[in-house]
Amino acid sequence: MNDFIKKINSINKLNTSETSELVAITHVKSFSKGDTILKIDQINKELYFINSGLVKLSFYKEDKEFILKFFSEGNFCAALDSYVTQTPSLYSITAIEETHLLAVDYKQLDVLAKKYHAIERVFRKIVSMATVNMMHRISEMLETNGTERYEKFLKENSPLINRIRLGDLSGYLGISQVSLSRIRAKK
Repeated sequence: MNDFIKKINSINKLNTSETSELVAITHVKSFSKGDTILKIDQINKELYFINSGLVKLSFYKEDKEFILKFFSEGNFCAALDSYVTQTPSLYSITAIEETHLLAVDYKQLDVLAKKYHAIERVFRKIVSMATVNMMHRISEMLETNGTERYEKFLKENSPLINRIRLGDLSGYLGISQVSLSRIRAKK
């Protein structure tokens, strides 16, 4: 819980009352490797903070998995299409390894956000940052080739490289496993 509070306070400092009420609506969830945290067409009713582990946000088209994002320790995670609108998600969230999350219910958080402006500000900033990150991801996919995307991933996510299967990494980079193997062989 300490990492969660530190992360929240790094975004916007909460006072003691705000912190204790937020902690009161937060609960722990654990998932084994391969467990589905959120299914496609399910409503994402919770915002997650990853205490430990690694998850992927993905979707399928013609039996091929496309991975939008990996989330590791110390990060917030949600399928924003569903979480923000409270409608069925186009995406799934899956544990890549044993994962322990803190979960905050959407409705309970909404009540607190109406009560405390500082809490509203924190979660508005989280959603805003996620939106900016997705815009950068779209630009990356449109403007760079597989080699450039791989190099950027290594630079920004080197601690994750040994925790992610080659198939998941190729799904994230938008290239085949064969192409990824060729790129890695050149390094």
